[in-house]
Amino acid sequence: MNIRVTKRDMIALKDAALSEGLPYQSMVTSILHKYTTGKLVDIEEARKILHV
Repeated sequence: MNIRVTKRDMIALKDAALSEGLPYQSMVTSILHKYTTGKLVDIEEARKILHV
């Protein structure tokens, strides 16, 4: 699979993966899996629902 990603997003993705101790490819796979299974959650929406 090939996708185009902005340089800014790629840097942010690699930084996020590094902070989680994951290769960035694994982070992308995890995000896509969560999205396709309906488990990817917008944190701001979750806070609204949970009143946190």
